[in-house]
Amino acid sequence: MAARRGKDPSPAKSAIVHAGFSLGAFGAAAAVAAGAIHMLGDEADAGPKHVIALFEPKTDEAPPPLKARLSPDLRSASGSAAISLASTEPSLGVPDPVDRYGAPREPAPVEQGSATATIRINGKPVRAGQRYSEVAEIEALPRAPIAGLYERASVGRLPIVAADGRAPADAYARPFENPDGRPAVSVILGGLGINTRRTLSAIEELPPEVTLSFVPYASNLQGLIRKARQHGHEVLIEVPMEPYGADGSRPYSHRLDVDRTPEDNQARLEYLLSRTSGYYGVINHQGEKFATSPEAAGPIADILAARGLAFVEDGSLRRSVLGDVAAEKGTRFARADKVIDIVSEAEAIEAKLLALETKALQDGAALGSGFAFPLTIDILKEWTVRLEEKGFVLAPASSMSPARTPAPTTAQIEPFQTGQTATGRLGGEG
Repeated sequence: MAARRGKDPSPAKSAIVHAGFSLGAFGAAAAVAAGAIHMLGDEADAGPKHVIALFEPKTDEAPPPLKARLSPDLRSASGSAAISLASTEPSLGVPDPVDRYGAPREPAPVEQGSATATIRINGKPVRAGQRYSEVAEIEALPRAPIAGLYERASVGRLPIVAADGRAPADAYARPFENPDGRPAVSVILGGLGINTRRTLSAIEELPPEVTLSFVPYASNLQGLIRKARQHGHEVLIEVPMEPYGADGSRPYSHRLDVDRTPEDNQARLEYLLSRTSGYYGVINHQGEKFATSPEAAGPIADILAARGLAFVEDGSLRRSVLGDVAAEKGTRFARADKVIDIVSEAEAIEAKLLALETKALQDGAALGSGFAFPLTIDILKEWTVRLEEKGFVLAPASSMSPARTPAPTTAQIEPFQTGQTATGRLGGEG
């Protein structure tokens, strides 16, 4: 008979057996090594080599008081051993309003011409120890809406020319005088109302002569405009208009389009105008296509003229006919000469502002527009401080929109009747 052979061992079983023998061998070797070190090693080598102390060894002297700045009583409790920290604490360059004992601190003398002689608040230089009110007194503009300058419509409040002839473009504009005839420079900062931090920064940190324009879809729009007027800023409302092509973004609701009927665009404009009160006019948002169509722009200029509002073009539109249409309809109009932050870089913005100064020297006045980028706001704060030293005057943008003699227009504003909508009240329509 043939010899019988046993089965081959399982690979898994072999692996487990070998692993067990290996671990046992290494464990035995480690135990022998640890025992040898324990029996033959030096105990000194097992201790720490360096000792780091957070406090000095305790002595009989009283320790320095903690939080001496907040509690003067702790300072006196330590007696003669109290340590003055005035010479050992780091200086951050900002003086405390009170000393360590709660007494008002006198402002430290500042050398003339030093880099820390002044700081800037709202674009005005303020010397150490001075209050901003001692340097520039800001006069708040009247609270909006002003009685007699609006009517109630189904869409909300709409601006109108008052019975005594006052137009919103005059009543809501910031007063301005330039008796010396200095070159005037104006800046409109737009895109406000969406980002609260940027909006408050523009309102509170820029000089009141800077005109602010707000997005009509912003939440708490009326509250923001009232705050801006409290800080002396006149305001504009941005009206979205049809651009060329599509940038992939969703079209703005109530945008004015070339292919819409005049009545539809007029109703859309009045809806946007009803979102808030206190603006002296409107400014375009986009609108490269809309601005090239006299047929589309004409009825809009009619509405603005009839309601006593100004029309401002932001300076970004090519082949625009808005100025010609406004002149034909008798609408107050101004076009920005430069968009200062098309390239949002410091050198590019400063170059545009310098170009505004040059144009103001040549023509007597210049108007720029920009967006509420943090960089733009910071540069404007610095730039506006230097204007007076250069011989310029910072003027509100409304000063660039002189009153026009009203032209014959088909847009005659009639009081709203109960249940009446914006559409169908203009030019005898409806």
